[in-house]
Amino acid sequence: MERNFQLDLGDFVLRKPELKDAEAIFRNYTQDAEVTRYLVWKPHRSLEDSQKWIHHCIQTFDVETNLTLVIVGKATDEAIGMIGAKVTGHQAAIGYVLAKPYWGKGIMTQALRALVKELLSRPAVFRVYALHDLENPASGRVMDKAGMVYEGVLKRAAIHPNISDKPRDSKLYAKTK
Repeated sequence: MERNFQLDLGDFVLRKPELKDAEAIFRNYTQDAEVTRYLVWKPHRSLEDSQKWIHHCIQTFDVETNLTLVIVGKATDEAIGMIGAKVTGHQAAIGYVLAKPYWGKGIMTQALRALVKELLSRPAVFRVYALHDLENPASGRVMDKAGMVYEGVLKRAAIHPNISDKPRDSKLYAKTK
């Protein structure tokens, strides 16, 4: 199941990353300071950084506990973003990134909705959640449109190293069964 795991989104697919994705990932978003501004990692400085990241994603991929999926256009077979989930006990935390040319087109909402549905279909998962920095309301709109419910602000919840080395307040969204 792990090797061929994927979720179909119509024009796009979510699938396990492959080493061949590194070049598109670097070109499309990992080196972009605007795209990575609110993420928990710094922009990649070289293709080698993205290759190392993809290698790590492949090595740690586990369909039950650690899903890191690339968002790939079916027509181009090019990675335009990633979405991942870490399952711990009865809950799963989700994070995501999307290349700037694809912002505002509903792609990430569709990807998030599909991954939340997949996770909540599992008997042991009862809660799926995600956070976003207070200064990044667009991410909150994605979560809302994907059917997640705003639960409140978590004080000093996440470090976004492209903004500050200190923990920042985050909004919490979740979907439960």
